[in-house]
Amino acid sequence: MKKTIVFNLGSNIGNKEKNIIIASTKLITDFGLTNICKSRIFKSKALLLEDAPKEWDLDFFNISISAKINVEKFFPLKILSKIQEIEKEIGRKDRGKWAPREIDIDILLLEDNNVSTKELTIPHKEIENREFFIKTLEEALPNWKDFI
Repeated sequence: MKKTIVFNLGSNIGNKEKNIIIASTKLITDFGLTNICKSRIFKSKALLLEDAPKEWDLDFFNISISAKINVEKFFPLKILSKIQEIEKEIGRKDRGKWAPREIDIDILLLEDNNVSTKELTIPHKEIENREFFIKTLEEALPNWKDFI
């Protein structure tokens, strides 16, 4: 059974556009995504903790990707695990909370799946509070509010 899923990809280190292209290609291939719709790249300011180093203040490139995914094969925590593998393959390093990232992949929405665990929250808990989520969602899935 296929359901609609929306990912948001962001990068603010290295070749940001290339990181996003590689990550989106891997998501599509590894999950066998179909009916794919991508937003344009949206540039945004980094979200920083109050005491974050000034060198962390690097603009992000973000996109959202909506698609159909086989939820019988890929359940939410398995999707999260695979996303973390993809992030590491692209070179993401753990630099701390809200630190610069080569790639950051979030699950924003998953049709008919609300998840609230320590590891994962779907819909993303900040979905309506972050401009880069809203702007890219409007392009990738115009009726995204129907999925909340």
